[in-house]
Amino acid sequence: MAYRDGHMKFKRPPLRIQPTTLWDYPSQDYGDAQQGRPGYKGATPSYIIWNLLQRYTKEKDLVVDPFAGSGTTLDVARDLNRRALGYDVHPSRKDIFRVDARKLPPELSGKVDLVFMDPPYSTHLDYGEDPRDIGKFDAAQGREYYDAMDKAFAEAHRLLKPARHLALYVSDSFVKGKGFFPIGFELFALLRKRFEPVDIVAVRRRGRLVTLVKEHDPRTEALVDSIRFR
Repeated sequence: MAYRDGHMKFKRPPLRIQPTTLWDYPSQDYGDAQQGRPGYKGATPSYIIWNLLQRYTKEKDLVVDPFAGSGTTLDVARDLNRRALGYDVHPSRKDIFRVDARKLPPELSGKVDLVFMDPPYSTHLDYGEDPRDIGKFDAAQGREYYDAMDKAFAEAHRLLKPARHLALYVSDSFVKGKGFFPIGFELFALLRKRFEPVDIVAVRRRGRLVTLVKEHDPRTEALVDSIRFR
C-alpha cells in the first residue's frame, strides 16, 4: 500500500519480524487499514507492537496496555488473535477503560502474558486534565515522574504470569535551558528491581527506544541469552 505524507509518497513495508536491534519504520500503520485512532498525538507505531506480539505471545494470550492511548495495541492484538485489555486515564474510545496505570484491576493478578507500555515522556505532550496523568510530572524537576512510573512497573509485575514479558517504548528528553534527561536509562534502572533484561532495541523513527524485559524467575534465567528481541 502506498500513502502520501505532504508532497512525498511512501510504500508501507511488508510485515516481517525484525532481525536486528535497529528498527526503522516509515509509517505509523501497516497494511491497508489503520491501527489506533487517526490523528492521535504520540501514537505508537503499530509495527513495533506487531513484532513484539509475534515474538513473545501466541494466539489467545492476554495482552495489557496500561497507557492505551489511541488503542493501537488493542487493534494489533486483535489482528493477531490475541486477547487485549486497554487502560488509560484519558480513554480515547469505548474499549479503553478509564484506569490509572498505578492501580490496575486486582482480578488480573498473575493472568497476563505480555504488558506493553508507551507512557508519557515526562511533560512532552498534554493528554488531558486528569490529575492522575503521569505526563503532568516533569522529569527535570525531582523524582515524582520516576516514582509514578515505578508504581506502574510494580502493577505490571503483579499482573504478569511467571517468566512472561513487559515491553517499554520510551524516549529521552531535552528541555531547552534545563538540559538532557535520559528517561530511558532511568526507567531501565527501575525495571531492574523487578525484571530481568532480555534486550534493548533502538527505533530510528522519532528516535525512541524499546526496552524488553522478562519477569525475574530463577527457574528460567537460562533462557535470557536465548530469548532475543532483535
